[in-house]
Amino acid sequence: MKAIKMADYVIIGGSVAGVAAAKAIRAHDPHGELVVISAELHPPYSRVLLTHYIAGHIALEDLYYEGQTFWQQIHSNFRPGVRALAVEPLKKEVRLDNGESLPYYNLLVATGGRPSFSRQLPAGTRGITGLRTIEDALYIREQALAGARMVVLGGGPVGVKVACALREAGANPVMIVSSPHVLSQAADDESALLVQRQMAAHGVSIRCGVDVAQVVSDAGGCRSLVLSDGQELPCQVLIVCKGVRPNGDILAQGLPASEGIRVDDKMQAGLPGIYAAGDVAATRDIIDGEHRISAIWPHAVIQGRVAGLNMTGQQVRYKGSLSRNAMEVFGLPFISMGTVRVLARPEWETKIISCGQNYRKLVYHQGRLIGAVLVGGQVEEAGRLQAAIRKAAARSWLQEGIGN
Repeated sequence: MKAIKMADYVIIGGSVAGVAAAKAIRAHDPHGELVVISAELHPPYSRVLLTHYIAGHIALEDLYYEGQTFWQQIHSNFRPGVRALAVEPLKKEVRLDNGESLPYYNLLVATGGRPSFSRQLPAGTRGITGLRTIEDALYIREQALAGARMVVLGGGPVGVKVACALREAGANPVMIVSSPHVLSQAADDESALLVQRQMAAHGVSIRCGVDVAQVVSDAGGCRSLVLSDGQELPCQVLIVCKGVRPNGDILAQGLPASEGIRVDDKMQAGLPGIYAAGDVAATRDIIDGEHRISAIWPHAVIQGRVAGLNMTGQQVRYKGSLSRNAMEVFGLPFISMGTVRVLARPEWETKIISCGQNYRKLVYHQGRLIGAVLVGGQVEEAGRLQAAIRKAAARSWLQEGIGN
């Protein structure tokens, strides 16, 4: 196996967390050997804008937030189209799919995630895709403009955005949601129904309470879906939006890959010289203190920066994650943050304002604001409420002697 010299810094992943880390490293160490491994060939682009491209709101070139020469400008050894197969912490090496073994002093795993496919969805079948890359977006928009029969599987935030984007592109998507309504994890019942009615009013067909039991395909790819209620639904393109699996299984030893890579407040993974950031990193939630993945673009930026700074020897701490979802559904704005579902116990309290398509729900636990759902004009309060939730959480952690 071919070996090269040990690098001061190795970043696996060329998306937002990796970019933020590289910038932070270069701000404090302009000369250290920096190697960036990316399975993709593109310069950095915004994954959160992929649905806007599918809808036709922006051009392809508008997805890129850094230029073609970005990695060269920051004096990195950029390795596009190369995959990391495994990290060997004891050897402090990364094994690559081109046969190389890349030694490192400090390593950042910023490998993101991939769509979670169930056993009923045969991998590799033409017409079955997720939405994680530019190639996915190009294919989905091409099929939408060609008039393909399209189904979105999953009613979470990504599924809602994809279904709306397809409709705006001129397609007639059907949305399959196993829950009683869309946004079952990101919203309460009333706000979710407001979103669902808005989608239906603009031509998105939504089937709730069913799932895909079988994919019917032939040599040409997907042809139809058999649903759990026995109905067969014509389908040439199935877009799977039922969660994301973190790409944390490149670690040869360590933490369970299915739960991401658990990190501390310095973004360290508990293994010598290894950090993680972005959709692969399980960080502390400021509400309950549990470690979980928070797949939010602004969080990935901050996590990458914190990791990069600490890799250069700085002492910077990540203040924890707050779950947040924001979207606009055919002109109707929606934002949720923190805990939005309430247990029927005395220590839980909600305050609700509801009038037409304007809705606000604030969630309190033992008098502390821990969550909010905002629809319509109420979203103007989002910034203030997010700051209030973080302030209350910080005070709670300090009182318990944990710190933030």
